[in-house]
Amino acid sequence: MLIPAEVLRLDCGNSDGSIPLALELADGRFIRSRTVVVASGARYRRPDCPNLQSLEGQGVWYWASPIEAKLCVGEEVVVVGGGNSAGQGAVFLSGHASKVWVLIRGASLAASMSKYLVDRLAATPNVQLLTRTEIVGVTGSPDSGLESVRWQHRDTGQEEARPIRNVFLFLGADPATEWLKDCDVMLDDKGFVRTGSDLPAGEAVEINNRHQPLETSVPGVFAIGDVRAGSVKRVAGAIGEGAAVVAQIHAFIAQ
Repeated sequence: MLIPAEVLRLDCGNSDGSIPLALELADGRFIRSRTVVVASGARYRRPDCPNLQSLEGQGVWYWASPIEAKLCVGEEVVVVGGGNSAGQGAVFLSGHASKVWVLIRGASLAASMSKYLVDRLAATPNVQLLTRTEIVGVTGSPDSGLESVRWQHRDTGQEEARPIRNVFLFLGADPATEWLKDCDVMLDDKGFVRTGSDLPAGEAVEINNRHQPLETSVPGVFAIGDVRAGSVKRVAGAIGEGAAVVAQIHAFIAQ
């Protein structure tokens, strides 16, 4: 039985297990457990643009799969972001869309994207890079979907609006790990939870001389899905990790 409840923080007890793990809930209750699986995910970053969030899944996307590509055949699309994910997305979409506008806040892609992708974008005739540019407005509704996009050059203030029905945001994500701040769960420099072989030597938990791939620096605390450092940030990957962690929990308890 699933009972939704908001977790405020994780109390990691102590290393010898004499004080168990405890979750403090928003209603003041505590839930004690020998193991905890952190699956709190990450929040996609989005431009500060009115109405954008209401159009998620209706023309505003955080990924580019063949499903979304079919919606873009023969149409103009916008890709926002200057990292490798944005570059890969733009190249992929260029094979379906009539034109791909790539918007970045910086002056160039050199510092944020691999050179081979920069060169690939430059060689793709239906991809146009707009530097120092950001989305400032969209129109549409959840019923009709995205209808148009307006962007602005950050230096000149010049704006342009186009009838575009699909925007792809590749601005990264922020992990939902604030509730772990009172615990010794080790995070990477971006705040994602480190597990298994991603932990420094001596920090990974070993069972039968093997690292537990999904266990954190705190014995009994596991992490799966988007919140985990090094995860593929895909639903299928999170499902696989959710299945794999069950065996690792049994191994932990058995020791």
